[in-house]
Amino acid sequence: MKNLRIDKTGQAAVELAIFGSLILLAFSILLMYGQRLDNQQQVKMEAFRRALHKAYERNGNVSYTLKKESRNFNLFAGFGQGQPSSVGSTASVLWQKGMPGDAGSEKSEGFAYNAVNDTEIGSADEKGLPRYPKRIININGKEVTTWITPSIYKEEQLRTEGYSSTIKKEENPESGIVNTRVSDLKDTLNITPYVRIDKAKTDATKPHDVPLPEYVYEGESYDPNDEPVQTLAAVPGVALGAYYVEDDPDDNTKDNRIDYSPDQVGTTIHKERRWETGY
Repeated sequence: MKNLRIDKTGQAAVELAIFGSLILLAFSILLMYGQRLDNQQQVKMEAFRRALHKAYERNGNVSYTLKKESRNFNLFAGFGQGQPSSVGSTASVLWQKGMPGDAGSEKSEGFAYNAVNDTEIGSADEKGLPRYPKRIININGKEVTTWITPSIYKEEQLRTEGYSSTIKKEENPESGIVNTRVSDLKDTLNITPYVRIDKAKTDATKPHDVPLPEYVYEGESYDPNDEPVQTLAAVPGVALGAYYVEDDPDDNTKDNRIDYSPDQVGTTIHKERRWETGY
């Protein structure tokens, strides 16, 4: 009877170790999924509010695409390392009083913005993605020039990451054991988007006239009806630097999430943890 009790105790200990580890693993995976879902919901809401604000400014139709690059918690990563994460969302808003567009401007059809974190990509003159001319036939049968925004058809990313971690243990007969863990992470991300436009001519006088797209890609010229030649090239890219943690006790949105900062391109983030254990 005594041996049987000992065997049951050992079996219970083994089961607790196995199933307890599995439960902790499942809980950690659930936390990682929940963090990404929370990030996605925040990006959707922020993209809509940015589009609403821009539509009010431009008095017209605005499409706003927002991407968030960050490093999230990862159970299997090193101390202070995290895992790169990218979420995005697009919102379109029409806000118009009277004639659309900026006062005194002929380019009033629509506006498009593309941002990574808090850095907007595009032209400073256009205040967003550059617009290109396109010939259409309006409802009166007259061929006119309209201005369209391009779409981003591909994106190039160049990421360089360097991570190192050290653990130091010191024993002192008088004070006890001192443990120190240090990590250094240098993560730089460069993003370059490429745009294209559809030059297919639409005719508003014909019902259900939806011509097949005739895309102009990067490097090709576009010359509709002797308009000035437009050459589509890569939109100015964004250089995102090492991650940073916003230390604000009143802001809970940054908990366990590390955003990229353009001001820290090429810098190294140093994290250190020290704890003592007495004898």
